[in-house]
Amino acid sequence: MKTLGQKSFASFLCASLDVARWVLMVLLAIMILVGIPAYIIDAYVDLSWVTTPPPGVVLWPGMLVFIISLLVALVIVSRLRRIFATLTDGDPFVPENAVHLRVIWMTLAAYEILRMVVTSGAVLTLNLAGSTPETSGLQGGLSINGGLWLAVAVLVVLAEIFREGARLRDEQKLTI
Repeated sequence: MKTLGQKSFASFLCASLDVARWVLMVLLAIMILVGIPAYIIDAYVDLSWVTTPPPGVVLWPGMLVFIISLLVALVIVSRLRRIFATLTDGDPFVPENAVHLRVIWMTLAAYEILRMVVTSGAVLTLNLAGSTPETSGLQGGLSINGGLWLAVAVLVVLAEIFREGARLRDEQKLTI
């Protein structure tokens, strides 16, 4: 199987990303239409049937991080779809691909910073309230996801490679 062009591995991945995008949109719609109202209703309903219900300080940040995770995944999948569309067309070194990769790494970095702030804030709030974060399922302290930051660094380099490749391609087109 060829890697670029029509009926290639790139076109298969592009179609897979289409499916993933629709799944993410459905999950996001379910979370917004059902999840948020369920959290609000649970705040006013007796949860005594649950042996140890999680405190609200854990539920709300968890819901916020989940919704933001879905939005981040949707942005990344949409941008990857556009990149794979150019691979399917057989022209990967277009300036737009560098922009797409730049948006992906910036989105991942912003998401990770927001996730660290939200979870650290929830842990701090639990500590101030007298609960222990371990019993609520949150990890204490500031956790850094090394794999994600490595992916961000790789994407920064790839974005620059695609930008330079597009520049060289345009320069080559002008050469007689």
